[in-house]
Amino acid sequence: MPISRKNGIYLFGALMMSGMTLSASAAEPAAAPVIPSATAPVAASAAPVPAPAPAMTAEKTPEAVPAETPVKAPVAAPAPEQTPVAPAKQEPAKNVIPEDVTDESIKAAGIAPAPAQMLDSEEQKRAYASGVMLAHFIEEQLANQKSLHITLNKNILLAGIADTFAHQVKMSDEDIRVTMSTFDEQVKVLTQAQNEKKQAQEKAYVDAFAKREGVKKTKQGLLYFIDNKGDGPALKDTDMVQVNYKGTLVDGTVVDAPKIDNANEIFRVANMPPVLRDSVKLIRKGGQITVVIPPATLEKAKDAKGESPLNTVVIYTISVVDVNQPQ
Repeated sequence: MPISRKNGIYLFGALMMSGMTLSASAAEPAAAPVIPSATAPVAASAAPVPAPAPAMTAEKTPEAVPAETPVKAPVAAPAPEQTPVAPAKQEPAKNVIPEDVTDESIKAAGIAPAPAQMLDSEEQKRAYASGVMLAHFIEEQLANQKSLHITLNKNILLAGIADTFAHQVKMSDEDIRVTMSTFDEQVKVLTQAQNEKKQAQEKAYVDAFAKREGVKKTKQGLLYFIDNKGDGPALKDTDMVQVNYKGTLVDGTVVDAPKIDNANEIFRVANMPPVLRDSVKLIRKGGQITVVIPPATLEKAKDAKGESPLNTVVIYTISVVDVNQPQ
């Protein structure tokens, strides 16, 4: 993304503090139209009042008959008493607001899509692009929260944004502060629990990998297993190599790979990122190696830019497809 993460976080923080939960009362307009429809059935039920009358006459006629039918009359009585209970239980569903954003929900929030003619000037394009990037950042945050089993209604979030720009915020500053403070604490607790679970899974994976027959450990603490040694001479720093590689987390999430899926990349061995360089030197042309990087070694395993990988276990599978040795 062109926008820096630092600026994105600032924008999102400002947005969340001013508008994320502002339209909690936006559910009120959605409930308002339902009230007339709820009263309509009440008026309709007044008309069928005579309906019980035939039921009463039906009960009286059997009383004139000998003592066989009085036993059936009490059986029919409970049924009419149970049927009216069902509609009353459906009342709470009135205030449910759909989570999916649609054209209708955008209009309801007071947000109009930008017409094409609004994007003629460079200034307009910048404003629109900034809005798109901010929306992408919000989507990313919502996805992260969803992984913690926290779901925010996008339509209410949109209403909060619209109300903020329209200066019609439906929560006081104090309510916003208390709500977001409580929300932050909840996120911290859930994030800590999630991290502890992830660390336990990673430790179990590393321990199991270390116990595999043939697994070795480098001086830096990296664990590796040579799936296939390959053929030919050992690689030198001056060699040009065609490599296929993929770095994943324990759960399979890809965090590093060639820009084009299933493509190979060409490096001079000396210019390769440290993890790749040290790994390919352990195999030959046609060889493949699996490398597991424990978090304890992350400070030592830096890439070409001097940046450390994620603070988590990373698993690399590296294959040397071809080697071009200078003459």
